Amino acid sequence: MSNPLQTNGKFWIYCGSTLILGAIVFTLLNLGKSSQSQSAGNGKVENSGVPSRSTESTTVNSSDGKITELNPQNEKETIEVGKITKVSDIATLPEGAKVQSIPFDIQETRARQGEAKTYVGSMNRSQQMYYVMKTRYASSIEELALGIPSETENYRYKTQIIDSIKTLDTKNYPGIAIQTGIAKKEGLKSFLGIVYLSRYSSNDLTSMRDPSLAILCTSNEPIAKESGLPKFNGKEMQCPDGYKNLAKLP
Repeated sequence: MSNPLQTNGKFWIYCGSTLILGAIVFTLLNLGKSSQSQSAGNGKVENSGVPSRSTESTTVNSSDGKITELNPQNEKETIEVGKITKVSDIATLPEGAKVQSIPFDIQETRARQGEAKTYVGSMNRSQQMYYVMKTRYASSIEELALGIPSETENYRYKTQIIDSIKTLDTKNYPGIAIQTGIAKKEGLKSFLGIVYLSRYSSNDLTSMRDPSLAILCTSNEPIAKESGLPKFNGKEMQCPDGYKNLAKLP
């Protein structure tokens, strides 16, 4: 499966605030011209002294204000930055406004963690669909057929079935499916997903309705080792110690 944030196994990492600001200024300057069609075109955004894998990036600005950025290593890969709607002819920042860039190391960490969050979330959803189709969970990443590798530069991934945690008293109990993305490097948080059945799921466990529930957890602090087992409080699954439920974050 092609991932728009990866090229040859490495992250396509952007200095987000610098690039987006440059794209916005480029678009606003052009939108200020008399003809709307003049806002369309390609622009080069330089990474103003911020370390990056690429010193500049190409943005494609459409006549309706949409901004798309090209992958510096592969221009067939793109990411839609957003859309600009003109609200005035002013193309300058307010007096005294300060422009702050996100430090590169923070951006890089977020990008790497974004991979794990996306992959574990995808494995969660795939396990839910797998159960609908086969009334059991997949026992390996390969069985899920998502195209997700078991290991990348920054994370190790796997899925496993745990039947020692009972969330439902039913015949042929399938256990719970745990999906993990364990960091390989210091400074990165790990991720864990849980798919399970409970009495709050669909009563018909063989129907085409999704009978399972899922949660996605992240470690409270950077950690590069397996977590403990999650807990079931009689109503819902809870993240393991040292992890928090992403759905419950403010």
